[in-house]
Amino acid sequence: MWSDSDGERELAMMYRPDCSSDFVLMDERMIASASRAAVSPPISQLNVSKSSRVHIGPKFVSVTQKVRNTEEIKGQLLGLELVSSQNTRKIRCSIAVFVCWALIVTVGLSFYVFHYALSKNEARLDLELPLPRYLWKVLKNTSRAERLSCSVALTALVICIGLTLYFALTTETVANDDDIDVAPHEWNITREMWLAQIVNDTESVREYNPIRLVIVQHTVSPECDTFQTCASQMRILQSNVLNNLEDDIPYNFLIGNDGRVYEGRGWGLVGAHTYHYNRCSLGIGFLGDYREELDPHTRVTDLQIARTKILLEDGVKRGFLHPKYYINGACDFQSTASPGSNLYKALKSFEHFDHKGILANRTCDEIYTILKNKI
Repeated sequence: MWSDSDGERELAMMYRPDCSSDFVLMDERMIASASRAAVSPPISQLNVSKSSRVHIGPKFVSVTQKVRNTEEIKGQLLGLELVSSQNTRKIRCSIAVFVCWALIVTVGLSFYVFHYALSKNEARLDLELPLPRYLWKVLKNTSRAERLSCSVALTALVICIGLTLYFALTTETVANDDDIDVAPHEWNITREMWLAQIVNDTESVREYNPIRLVIVQHTVSPECDTFQTCASQMRILQSNVLNNLEDDIPYNFLIGNDGRVYEGRGWGLVGAHTYHYNRCSLGIGFLGDYREELDPHTRVTDLQIARTKILLEDGVKRGFLHPKYYINGACDFQSTASPGSNLYKALKSFEHFDHKGILANRTCDEIYTILKNKI
């Protein structure tokens, strides 16, 4: 398995995400953190005074979380929730609120006019008059206040109908505007760009430098096809790791379904993605679930592959990757379905893919000894 002893093996099975988990990560520091979290110190005596909110013993809380990937502007009026998907469209909420009030005013004035102002118990003696002339005669016999009330009600009604038609006809256009994908960079998204939290305890690569092994995994997380949604997934992934394991995002880089490269820990830093191989490898995670056995599943795109190749070429140019590096899937070293059959097939198109499996199930020292002898 992943660890050397039975105790570590149990922890690895507890905290190693399998095919249904959000991500695959494990290193020695995380096992130590998990061990500390699993052990609760015994309490022999506890004194509590004047407190109404005390709970002793384990407490299980069920939390249902719904995450929206787009920032929203919300206005609530009369039990109606009005949502605008962009800050620049705040006016939409204001207009919608106006429509609600205008409709209320229209109904109120109409009720007043037709049930009070015009409900006079007078017999119609001019039955032979055309309806327009009769209505005109009735209108002439009304007071100025009644005519003003009718005018306000009619104006409000016309405005409500006009705004309703406007929003109904422009719904498709607004939806298309929301799908516009704008990012700070064409393909290289840094931590600052996706608003990563600052973590300062990441270890630098020392012993195995430059890196000669690239391990690819999938995150088994929801897909994202725009910069906004992918950046949101990155923040969610980092928050989960920080809250549960007190560590940074496990991968060095991640590839979004939008075809962009998102910086995780970055170059030259030890990851936390593959137990026993973090110090001698570069970890790349693909956002999504690429197991073809599931329906539906994520399908790797040509743009994702092209951008991954650009990333690796950049690593070679900058000296972080050895020119003769090898690419493997996490399943080549551990009992896991990651990176998924669909993505694993796509990895075989890489020139540096380990087609012969010479590195599979070997330790870091064995891998680097083999690669050193091949130079």
